[in-house]
Amino acid sequence: MYLKIGGIVGAIAILLSNGSAIAQDTQRYITVGHDQLGNSVALDTKTIKGTTYKLYGIYRDGIFETTFDASCKESRLFRNRIAIYGSDGQLLQDDQQKGEIPFVADSSPGKGMQIVCQKIGANGW
Repeated sequence: MYLKIGGIVGAIAILLSNGSAIAQDTQRYITVGHDQLGNSVALDTKTIKGTTYKLYGIYRDGIFETTFDASCKESRLFRNRIAIYGSDGQLLQDDQQKGEIPFVADSSPGKGMQIVCQKIGANGW
């Protein structure tokens, strides 16, 4: 399990930190913003299921994975999980505290939500 996740962590980290990736990865991950250090935050288009989606970004020498659920028609956004993985793919922290967060259109979660809502053809998007 660690080997599989470790490879994913490495690929995502390379993509987010320097922008270099094979074409398949650049189509899978869409940059939706940047963190305070200027690192990219990316939407993983392969993991979108309905209105649930994941954002990835650099965290120390690994990555963070945040899972969101969108209520497109109501412009509401819910955080479901934050996981932090080390460079070897080992899960370091898993926060499954769920709750609504403010929808901010120009934030990374807000931009991800807009893409997801457009993809499913939700009214108003």
